[in-house]
Amino acid sequence: MKTLGQHLMTLCKATKLPSAVLSVVLIGGSLMTATPASADLTVYTDRPTARLQPIADEFTKATGAKVVIVEQAYPKILAQLKTEGATSPADVLFVKDLVYLAELSNLGWFQPMVSTLAEQSVASQMRDPKLLWTAITIRGRTIVYDSTRVAASELKGYEDLATAKWAGRLCLRTSQSAYNEALVAGLIETHGAVKAAAIVDGWVRNLATDPISGDTGVLEAIASGVCDVGIVNTYYLGQMVAKQPAFPVKAFFADALSTGVFGNGTGAGVAATSKQKELATRFIELLLSDKNQLEMSAANFDYPAKMGLLPTTLVKDWGVFKYNESNWTVVGSRAGEARDLMKAVQYK
Repeated sequence: MKTLGQHLMTLCKATKLPSAVLSVVLIGGSLMTATPASADLTVYTDRPTARLQPIADEFTKATGAKVVIVEQAYPKILAQLKTEGATSPADVLFVKDLVYLAELSNLGWFQPMVSTLAEQSVASQMRDPKLLWTAITIRGRTIVYDSTRVAASELKGYEDLATAKWAGRLCLRTSQSAYNEALVAGLIETHGAVKAAAIVDGWVRNLATDPISGDTGVLEAIASGVCDVGIVNTYYLGQMVAKQPAFPVKAFFADALSTGVFGNGTGAGVAATSKQKELATRFIELLLSDKNQLEMSAANFDYPAKMGLLPTTLVKDWGVFKYNESNWTVVGSRAGEARDLMKAVQYK
C-alpha cells in the first residue's frame, strides 16, 4: 500500500505540478495531524495562552505528555463543546468565572476528580461539592473608595451601599457583566431574594451616573470625582495601582465582621469527554503547586487559591480578608435568578 507521500508524488508527476507544491501539501498534511484530537492532553481555556504555556511545558517535561492549549472566549468554548458533543477532544476546562464553572457543571461538561491535593489545599466553598472543578486563582469583588473624600470608617458592606448616605455617590459596572451576575447571585444565596432585591434596588437609586462598561472605568470615575465609592474585582485595582502608585482609590473588604467578601476566580476541572482522567487531574494539580500558584496569581494581581499562600504582588499589602462561605457552584447556579432580579429593579 502506498503512503500519502507516494500518492502525492505520483499525482505531481501525472499533473506536472512543481515539487514546491508537493512540499506545501506535505507540510499541510503534517500540520493537519497535529490537531487537538491527536494531542496527549487538550486544554480548553479562556485564559491567556502565554501564561499557561510555561506550565504546559513543565507538564510535558515531567510526564512526556504533549499539551495543546485551545484558547478562546468562554461563549465560544461552550459553543464548541456543544458542537463536538461526546467526541470533544477536551481533557481540561479552565475558565475565569464561577458563573461559567457552575454552568459547565450543570450542563454535565465536567467529570469528578479524585484529588486529595485539591480537597486539602482549596477552601470548600471554592471547589465543587462533587469535586467537578477547583478554584485556581481568586479575586474579591469588593468595595473601592476615594481615600481623599471617604474615610474607611464610613464603610461597612454591600448592604450599606444601598442606604441614603450614598445617594448620588456610587458607581457600578453594568449588570451584563458575569462578575455582577455572580455578585448578585451571591447576595441571593446569602440573604434571600427579597433582601437581595432591596439591596440592588438601593444601589440603582444611589448611582452617580449610568452603569459603566468595565471595572477600570468604575475606578477611573471614582478617581476623577464622578462618584466616591464603587464595587470592582480586586485585580483591576491592583493593575491600576501598579501603573499609578499614587492612585487615590483603595480597597475596603466588605462585611468583615459578618458574611464576608464575595469571591470569584478562575477554576479548572476534568472534561466529561476526557478519556485521560488521571493525566488531566495531574495537570490541574500542577496548577495548584506553590510555584505556579504564585506565578499565576502574580500575573493578574489575583490571590492564590491554595490556602496559606500569600500573594507576591502589591495586593498582599491590603491584608488578609474574610471570604463569603457560599459555595461557588451553588452561587453560580443562581445566575439566572440574578439576571431576573437586576432586570426587575432596572439595573442596566
